[in-house]
This record gives sequence, structure tokens and C-alpha cells, in this order.
Amino acid sequence: MEAIGRGPAREDESPMNSTPRVTFDTSIEYFARTLLETLGRDAVENGVIIRDGSGHLSFASNTPANGKREEIVAKLKSAVQSYARPDRILSFQNEYGVDRILADPSFVPLSLGDLTVRLLDRRIVGSAWLESPASVKQLDAAARLVFASLKGGVGRSTALAVAAADLARRNRNTLVIDLDFEAPGLGDFLLGDDRIPDFGTVDFLVENAITPLVDNELDCFVGVSGLTAPGGGRVDVVPSFGKTAGKHPENVLAKLSRAMIEEVASDREALSVTGRISQLIDRLTERGHYDAILIDSRAGLSELMAPAILGLGATVLLFGTAQKQTIEGYRALFAGLKLLAERDRMRGDDASWRSLFKPVHAKASLDPDSTARYRDELYYLFSEFLYDAEEAPALQPEAFTFDIDDPTAPHSPLIIPFNPSFAEFDSARHTNQLTQAFYEQTFRQFMDGLDEIIAGAADLAA
Repeated sequence: MEAIGRGPAREDESPMNSTPRVTFDTSIEYFARTLLETLGRDAVENGVIIRDGSGHLSFASNTPANGKREEIVAKLKSAVQSYARPDRILSFQNEYGVDRILADPSFVPLSLGDLTVRLLDRRIVGSAWLESPASVKQLDAAARLVFASLKGGVGRSTALAVAAADLARRNRNTLVIDLDFEAPGLGDFLLGDDRIPDFGTVDFLVENAITPLVDNELDCFVGVSGLTAPGGGRVDVVPSFGKTAGKHPENVLAKLSRAMIEEVASDREALSVTGRISQLIDRLTERGHYDAILIDSRAGLSELMAPAILGLGATVLLFGTAQKQTIEGYRALFAGLKLLAERDRMRGDDASWRSLFKPVHAKASLDPDSTARYRDELYYLFSEFLYDAEEAPALQPEAFTFDIDDPTAPHSPLIIPFNPSFAEFDSARHTNQLTQAFYEQTFRQFMDGLDEIIAGAADLAA
């Protein structure tokens, strides 16, 4: 175990003051190793470590209390210093609240070398990242595609607008939903001022929590894009905000603060943000036939990104450029997903949702070596966190794993080559940017990939 040192001790410092500082990253292992030394492996692996909203640690054991509680508590406090929960760091079987903690299914298995512990991570924010991911969700053969990225400026929303235009041109009906609440843009790209509906997704989350909306009220949340033409496919758009935001801009921040909280129904059961967003999409999808549902997600690893990529049963298009920043960002995301996959497998689930992630190599250069290098980096990322172990196929024919050169594998990215013509994309002012002649050469390979996903969804529903 390693800890961050405080640097060389001054002459007036005592050895106690030069003790290495315990940090958030090292506290769990210090805590678990001390539990192992004092309680034994079975107790540690079958109990639950609780990390509260501030990061303080405690432990619920499935074993009866013993006469060494005070000694164990002292060792735990010494091991993790300020990360020890100050009031109740150690609880035993049959003590108040322990049975409920031991039975809580939301723990994640955490591997610490040769030791695996069950961690119950109590978060004030970010709890959506701990919810069980949804497997593919199929309603009326509509393929769900989330456009996600870790940073802005990679062409995510541009690609979505192009996809909606191209699908409409080929007589396919599309529902577009903007979940990028803090940097909305799809309303401008696809609707224009004269087509913006009265309300948007943020309004739905706020209004429906106060008084459930009836079906005919949903018309006020959907705008029909000008991309819809006689004889062509329909493009319905739900922007983040509607016209009312322009009339009452003083309420925008107030609405945002309420859109991202759990909804408590009349029966006192809580509905998570993920559940609320899924409810919106389900209700809109049931109203009409769509071939595809395109969802624009907030960039980054914020709380709002979690419902979009985990809770909708959608294919998640992970946009990124061939830079180290992209790989390291997705490494952090995938490491968290690995914990959820391991939890699913402990429950006897196959974690099939892992197949829903698909990278998109945005602004790709024409250098084949660069493209191959990015593909290889993605493969090693998937192999480390999402694919099953390499020896698994021999033991489990159904193992989730792929060859590095398999073009159909999840890690093999869809490619959008760099085109300076899209550097200042603004289809609201330049409507020709959503014509086939303008986007065809740049986006055809990407659209072919989407066609395969959409066709697969239709086959699944048939």
C-alpha cells in the first residue's frame, strides 16, 4: 500500500507529524487490510464497507460481536486517520441497521489485489453511476442511440443533426431528444425559432414531478423539424428548453436545480432521474412509430451523463478524437463500468449491456497508421475493463470477448474524417449544411454504421 507523503520532516517536527497522509485513494485499502488482520478473510469478504457522502469509512460485519471491538476500532482509526467514521466505525451482526446494510443490493465488488470487498458507496451526487445498467430496450422496433462524449468540440451534436437529416431523407421517422441541459443546441440546429415547442425536456422533469402530465399535454414538448418533408421521414424534436425559457429566463437555473433530483410519488416511492428520463422517452415513443431515437447527452462525467448511457437501454456512441486525453477519460469511465459488470455477474446476470458501447473516431485524419493506433488503444481499453478474460472462450463459449482485428467488435470505431467545412457548423443559419451534397462525403461511413445498428434493432423486434 502506498500513501502520499508530506515531504521531508523539519527538525522541529516529531516522527508522528511525518506520518504519511492517508488519502481518498489509499483509505479503502488501508481499511480493508486492517479488517483482514483483525477479523479474518471470511468476515471481510462477506461484510460490507460503507463509504459515506463525505468519504468516511465504516464496516458492517456478518459475524457476531466479539470482545475485541475497542481494539479493532482503535486499529482502524489509526490505519485510516481522518477517513474513519467518527461515530460508528464498526458494527456486528444483529446490531441495529446491520441486516439492512448486508442485504443492500447496490454494493459494488472492489478488488484489492488478492482481496475482494463489497463497497456500499453513499453518494450525495453521482449516485446515478451506481444504478444497474439497462440492457437493450426495444419499443416498436425503434433503435435508441445516445450521442455521448467526454468533452465538447468533437462534433457530437453535429453528427446527430446530420443523422436526423439523412434518416429523414431516406423516409425514416426519428425522435430527437436533447439531454444536454447545460449547453443545449439541438433546438437551434433542427427547429429554428418558429418551430420551437412551448416546453422541453427540463420542463417535463419539473412539471411531471409536480402534477403528472396527461398524454395530450405532451404535444407542447415536441417540435416538428423543417427536415420533415412531404413524402419523407418525420423528425420530431424535444429540445432542452422551449419558448417559455425565453419568456421567463429568470427561471432557467431554478428549473435545472429541480430537474436533477429524485421524484417522490404519492405512494412515497422514489423515482430516480434515470427513471424519469426513461419515462419521458417511453411515453413519447408510444405516441408514434419511430425508426430511431437519437439522444444528445451532456459531455463529461457529470451526473446527467449517467442516465443517458446507463439507463436507457440504448447503443451509446462514445465520440472522441485520437488523443491521449480521450483514452484516459474513457479509462476512468470504463473502470467504473467494470465494477457494475462484476456486480451483475455476482448476481448471475451476464451484463449484456456491455455490448451497447460503440466508439466514434471523430475528426479522424487520413493517416491509416493513426486510425489503426486509435483502434488498438480502444481494444486494450475494452479488454482491460469490459471484455471477459482471454482464456474465457475456452471455458465459456458465450464469453464476451473479441479479436483486435474484428471490424464488427464493440471496440472497432465508427469513423468521421476531419472536414474543415464543419468547423463552424450552424445549420440554423446555413440550412444547406444538412443537405446530402454537403455532408455525404464526410458522414457516409458513419451513417452506414448507424444503419446497421438500426437494422439490428428492427430484426430484434421482429
